[in-house]
Amino acid sequence: MKVDAVLGLLVSLAVGLGYFASSARVIEQGNKALVERLGRYQRTLDPGLNFVIPFVDSLIVETMRERDLDIAPQQVITKDGLAIEVDALVSWRIVNLKAAYYNVDNLDDSLRNLVLTELRARFGQIDLEETFSKIEELNHYLLERLDTITTEWGIKVLRVAIQNVKRPEEIDRAMERTRIAERERQAAVSEAEGKRDAAIAEAEGRKRAAVSEAEGIVQAVQLISAAMQDRPQNKGVLEQMVKFLVAQRYVDASQRISESPNSKVIFMDPKALTETVNGIMEGEESTPARHNHVHGKVDFADLDGPGGA
Repeated sequence: MKVDAVLGLLVSLAVGLGYFASSARVIEQGNKALVERLGRYQRTLDPGLNFVIPFVDSLIVETMRERDLDIAPQQVITKDGLAIEVDALVSWRIVNLKAAYYNVDNLDDSLRNLVLTELRARFGQIDLEETFSKIEELNHYLLERLDTITTEWGIKVLRVAIQNVKRPEEIDRAMERTRIAERERQAAVSEAEGKRDAAIAEAEGRKRAAVSEAEGIVQAVQLISAAMQDRPQNKGVLEQMVKFLVAQRYVDASQRISESPNSKVIFMDPKALTETVNGIMEGEESTPARHNHVHGKVDFADLDGPGGA
């Protein structure tokens, strides 16, 4: 009897240990599990040690980690009727395992089809030129749109990145020709503006030089005219000096003008020079008081000779 009792106890202990072992389930960190009892949802198991009823409960384990869905290049039509190829990468994860398992069939395929539908719809609302300038805007729009639609699926869309937008080759060639033409146009405009600025600067420099030279001649004539007022006996010599000075400046100016590649040479009648000088001299003689300020500052004694003042 004692042997039978011990044997029965051992059998019971073995059955109990087997039942315990078969009912214990360890869920790893980052995963969760659904418990179905006789084909119906019972509960959700979190990471750690859990117990189920052997042969009655079944487990469905899924990762709750972030996943990436790579969308292969797909053809879409833009608003202006051009066909382009687009591919994208969508990052997502499950936040409600029960909804993700029971509310949608084949989660990966359903999400892929949804992304393709939204890509075609959104690109159909913009022109080809906008597809490159609005990539970030498109990513943001698709993220919000997908996240809203998939809320009932028990998933969270984390990121959407449009990776490549491939245009038809003929469009690329046409755009490259346009870019080259624009660069050439800008270079031509810059060169023309540079030449214009250089010409303006050169003309301004010549103008200032001419003004300075003219002012110097006028001052020289004024000084000589003032000296003539003080020393009438040297008037003839001084007049010849003025004429020589003006003629020399005229010859120098004519030579410089003739050497300029962009100038037209206009010769003045020499008689006009004499008349101009005489006019200056007569004007100065009629207003001697204007030159009193130079008396004593310029010494013309060398013109008087030994018998000078």
